[in-house]
Order: sequence, then C-alpha cells, then structure tokens
Amino acid sequence: MLPPSEIARAAGIKTNPVAIVWTDKKPEKALEFKPGVWGCVMWFFAKVATDGKTAVFSRETTTCAGGCMGLGFGRPLEKHAARNEDGFCSFLSNGIEGAADRKAYQAIIDQSFDDHHKKMLTEGERFLKNPAVVKKWLKNLPVYDAKDRYIVMKPISQTDESEEIKSIVFVVNADQLAALSTLANFSTGNVMNGIFVAASAAGCQAMGVCTYAEGDSGSPRAVVGLTDLSARKAVRPTLGKDVLTFSVPFALYQEMEQNVKDSCLELDLWKELRDS
Repeated sequence: MLPPSEIARAAGIKTNPVAIVWTDKKPEKALEFKPGVWGCVMWFFAKVATDGKTAVFSRETTTCAGGCMGLGFGRPLEKHAARNEDGFCSFLSNGIEGAADRKAYQAIIDQSFDDHHKKMLTEGERFLKNPAVVKKWLKNLPVYDAKDRYIVMKPISQTDESEEIKSIVFVVNADQLAALSTLANFSTGNVMNGIFVAASAAGCQAMGVCTYAEGDSGSPRAVVGLTDLSARKAVRPTLGKDVLTFSVPFALYQEMEQNVKDSCLELDLWKELRDS
C-alpha cells in the first residue's frame, strides 16, 4: 500500500486524499449505485473523503450522464433526462427558450419524471448562455472511454502503486489551496502557466476526465474543482461550505510528495497559517 500522504499531513488536510483507479477487479463491500437508480458521483466521493469508504462505478450502475462523462465511461447522453445531445445542450443552457426544435424538446419535457424535472428542463440550468455555447463546451471537454470495467474511488492509503491510478483528489480550504498550488509549482518556475487550472466542468468531470487529460499532457497541471454549483450542493451536507477540490495526475502527486520536505509547507509561515 502507498504510505499516508505527506501533502495532506503538511497541509493539515483532515479528509482522505481520494484515488481514482481504473480496474477490472471489483472491490468487496464497496459503495455502489443500484442499476437504473440515479445517483450523483459526488455523493460517493464525499463519503470516501470523509469516512474512508471505497466506492465502485460501472457503466451499468452510473446512470448520471454527466457522471459517466466525468469518470471516463464515454459520452452516453442518451442517459440524460434530456435524452440526446441537442436536448442536453438546451438543458445545460436556457432550456426551451433556446431549443432548436421546441416541439421535440417540449415532448421530452412532457415525458419527464416529475414536476421538478419538468421545471429544470423548461428553465435550463443556465450554466452556459445558449445551446451553441454548450456544443462548444462539449468539444472542449475531454472524452475518455475506460478500457477497464470499473472505476474505483478509495483513500490513497488503501491504494497500491501497481494499480492504474488516474487522479488523486484533495478537499481543501482557501489556505490549503494556496499551499498546494505553491507546491504544484515548486519545480517549474512558472508564473501564469503550468500551475493549475480551474475547470469549467461538473465536479466529477474536474477530478476525473479533466485531470486524466492533464496526466496525458506533456506538462501536467493540477485541476481545481467544485466550481460546479450542483456539485457544491451535493457535497455540502458532508464536506461543508467553504471547500474546493484540488486534483492531480498520479505522476504530479508523486513529485509533490517528494518536494514536501524541502518546501515552505515545513516552515513557520505556513504552519502559522495552517494552525490559526
């Protein structure tokens, strides 16, 4: 097993750093959604971070289209309440107001589960201005189609280095975000580039596919998440109000772990901030 995280120790992070792992082996006694029952990936992430649970996801049990996209199960927009890409683009933006085919979109609204979903589909989430902007956003969102059957979230301390670790996720407050950002840049000397990126994506997408893409790049950066209002609402009962996620590809995590001992995280300036 990997040792406890030096980053978490030095930064005073009390929640578990969460590893996202691709595997063909299903862990025993893991949290798992029932097939056909909708659930938010971020609910289970929060349980892993706070309680040390393990959560397992598959194509069959991940019924949220955004969650599938975030974890790396392709782009199955047919799972979404809006049924298809055009509907999804209307839903994420201005609802029926911007729908290219209002009659078809109204039919989707009429067939929705309940009044809550009808209201959401009608108004749209309004995270982006209109369907055209959502289409552009979809083109920019990384797409992964996992070769393994399962995607697992578990504490980093329960993970072996031989596993295919795609992302390590920390839950941080503002001071800890500053500290981890400094540590991520410790060896680069960069000012504007190469430190971290705040992902304009769902919470699961920031820590999932956006971080996977950084791992596959030549100059991996950390990804700041929980900038998604829906995800913030989903995790607030468990994680609280004033937190973000800070996720890194495994190679960058290893580099940051090695750098802790020589960094400002071991000096009084940081310790005074951390402990105040």
